[in-house]
Amino acid sequence: MSRRQFDNTDNAELLAKIDEAKRRVPLPELMSRLGLRGCAKKNAHCPFPDHEDKHPSFAVYEENGRWRWFCHSKCGGGDEIDFLCKVRGISKREATSLYLEMAGFPRGSPESSDCSERSKSSKCSESLVSSVSSVSSNGQGLEAELRTLAARNRCTEPSSAAKQRFEVLRGLKAIEERIGRKVTNAEVTLALDEWYSLSQPVLDPTETRDHHLLSGLAELRKVRVPAGREAITQAIEVVLKLPVSELPIIPGMPNAPESLRRVAALHCELSLRSTNAEKTYFLGCRDAAKAHAGLSKTEAAIINRALVQLGVIEIARDGEQIPDGRASEYRYLLPPNENGAEEDDCGFEY
Repeated sequence: MSRRQFDNTDNAELLAKIDEAKRRVPLPELMSRLGLRGCAKKNAHCPFPDHEDKHPSFAVYEENGRWRWFCHSKCGGGDEIDFLCKVRGISKREATSLYLEMAGFPRGSPESSDCSERSKSSKCSESLVSSVSSVSSNGQGLEAELRTLAARNRCTEPSSAAKQRFEVLRGLKAIEERIGRKVTNAEVTLALDEWYSLSQPVLDPTETRDHHLLSGLAELRKVRVPAGREAITQAIEVVLKLPVSELPIIPGMPNAPESLRRVAALHCELSLRSTNAEKTYFLGCRDAAKAHAGLSKTEAAIINRALVQLGVIEIARDGEQIPDGRASEYRYLLPPNENGAEEDDCGFEY
């Protein structure tokens, strides 16, 4: 085989991997993993830290079976890899490596072994083997999420410094709930440093980076309500007040237990409150258990799995089946009027 033929084969395999990655992790899912679910829609504020988007100028759309993004202001547009380049500030090669890893092509995977066996050339190494990097997608995704959190809460006027810094801390607590562990000192520092860098033009010049970093570290333990917790709390309150007659009807189970129907109602309520294009939401077993009096965390986990089997919900991203593990991300599946109600967004009777 000639070198040119070999190069063409390499490129074809790499393109095939990228096509498969786009099937596994389309742009809305990629944005969700990066903590940008709210921007994955046709009209949103631009998510890139270097764009102070006062009016929504960002769009995510599907075209000929492919997902694309575009900023009508100045940031350009492109596909999933272009988005990673822009949001992470990395090269095309680095973005390709990260994207393939996020799609489940780890270094040393069977998909890349053929290239290694055919040739030891530098071309093969650069185009295929090195494109599947050893960088953890979870680590990269979390770093991007921390930077986005900082950008979302940057100061626009000096008087808002303390409030906006505290919103960063609330966001860190929400991340802790989702990933099932405490954020590290390095992760807290990264978020606060990024926030300070973006806010510095309007901050009081006497309040240094060290002042805000130390203040943030001291205030972190004071956070009682993580960002986004209000939505879950409000959803639980709504579900607890629903009479049994207004709970969702489970397909194929006309006599389903109230506990099952009430947890289904919580999923429905969270779906209605979701602001991302995919209508996904995170729900931990502890919160699911609050939807019905006397329900334990273990029982709630069993009910969630039963609801998946019954086709009421699906798992968009699995959590960790360990104590205090990362919450799963769900999508509610029941269509309108599932129970024959006249006007109903989530299978409730009215």
